[in-house]
Amino acid sequence: MELTTRELAERIPGLELHGTGTAVVREVTADSRQAGPGVLFVAVAGTAGDGHDFLGEAVETGCEAVVIQRNRADRCDSLGAEILTAAHTRPVPALAARELAGCPDRRLLAAGVTGTNGKTTVSFLLRELLAGVHGPCGLIGTIRYEDGKEGVPAPLTTPGGPVFYHWLGRMVSNGCHAVSMEISSHALDQDRTAGLELDLAVMTNLGRDHLDYHRDLESYLAAKARILELCRGTDRKSGAVALNVDDPALAGLDTAGLHTIRFSTGGAGSDRADLVVRRAQLGLAGTDIEWDCGGTTTTLASPLVGRFNVENLTAAMAGGIALGFEPEACAEALKRVPQVPGRLERFDLPQGALAVVDYAHTHDALEAVLAACDELGDGHLITVFGCGGDRDQGKRFLMGEVSARCSDRVWITSDNPRSEDPEKIISMIRAGVDAVESPRARTVSQVADRREAVQAALRTAQAGDIVVIAGKGHEDYQLVGEQVLQLDDREIVREWIEREGGRA
Repeated sequence: MELTTRELAERIPGLELHGTGTAVVREVTADSRQAGPGVLFVAVAGTAGDGHDFLGEAVETGCEAVVIQRNRADRCDSLGAEILTAAHTRPVPALAARELAGCPDRRLLAAGVTGTNGKTTVSFLLRELLAGVHGPCGLIGTIRYEDGKEGVPAPLTTPGGPVFYHWLGRMVSNGCHAVSMEISSHALDQDRTAGLELDLAVMTNLGRDHLDYHRDLESYLAAKARILELCRGTDRKSGAVALNVDDPALAGLDTAGLHTIRFSTGGAGSDRADLVVRRAQLGLAGTDIEWDCGGTTTTLASPLVGRFNVENLTAAMAGGIALGFEPEACAEALKRVPQVPGRLERFDLPQGALAVVDYAHTHDALEAVLAACDELGDGHLITVFGCGGDRDQGKRFLMGEVSARCSDRVWITSDNPRSEDPEKIISMIRAGVDAVESPRARTVSQVADRREAVQAALRTAQAGDIVVIAGKGHEDYQLVGEQVLQLDDREIVREWIEREGGRA
């Protein structure tokens, strides 16, 4: 749809118009390279640059209206475009995009998932659950975006506001009744989802990740907790929250005024939980779970495997219950969930071993994956992993420690080295390995070439062994310097199986 600048100023709180208000807006952007006729350019001061420095370029492309931060009003002189000002411009691209899309979130049952680990799987689970109990459901997340008719690979877990609301609008147009979304801490901190009215927020856990951006765990938690603000909509009743009370960082969050379902897998928060796992039977073929919800027992036989998928399934179940759906109906919908790409994705190897590809790229995620796989068999546990370059260096030592303590054999390799020397990253991981006084790992190999490392680990596996290939999951590329190279752990495994005469 299109709106005039006057209409936008009337609809977005705090946005002030300086002009006639007749300029017509059809799109919004914070990137001057995407400005042009009918496009509202919003000048945002970000980490990589200041949009106020590009106002002239935006107007030169034919942009007839711009938004400027109020304390930068000196930039308004002689621009030749209508001016709108805001105390803070960062939320404006999302807020304006939402209005231009017709506030599609109000026409969808909107569920958002945040947390350090599990949010991709939980968002997939919620998509299937909502599709089963409510109607067609769209998806926004790390792996892909789906609008009810089309799915595309996701460049970002949670896209910027204009793209985010564009996809919600497509879902409404294509007949979706609901949407399941991963909402990252970056997106919450950067107001990419500003204006969003959530019906449900699911908070899975808090671990060490993205500290290169958030600085410390307190800031990281504060960013995650902003999802609760999205449930406190001003134009409708407040939403619901599914909260993991086994995680002490989350258990203490203020959810006053929100319908809250607290869930536990039988850990420290079980005595305060509304939904508790009473029994979980794990196996290579799947997982059987028994839940207690207020004295009512509900069971599920799921094809997903591993201890942490008990947590993921419980989080999705809690979300469905928080929305008011019957536990039995939620469990029935969850039975149909297929394997999630790159999330404990299994491959049978020709020698009778098993390969598992997972996105685990933090020390607690890696430990959870290894613990889950350890419970599934009696053979050796073999781990292949690396750490990304130009990111939180502190977790490298920690992931090395975990691999030495929880694996029988370790291959340290590259992840996405970016601008760093892969050997330097590997040496920092190896320091964590060597710090473990009585390591379980009998052998530790360092192979910078990831393809070579994966193949070497697969060759050493014997019947009953499990090879965990961690860190990249669904990704089909590797970032080396300025290059984006084709590399997919799953494809490497499939090719190796085919070459060895097995079947993927």
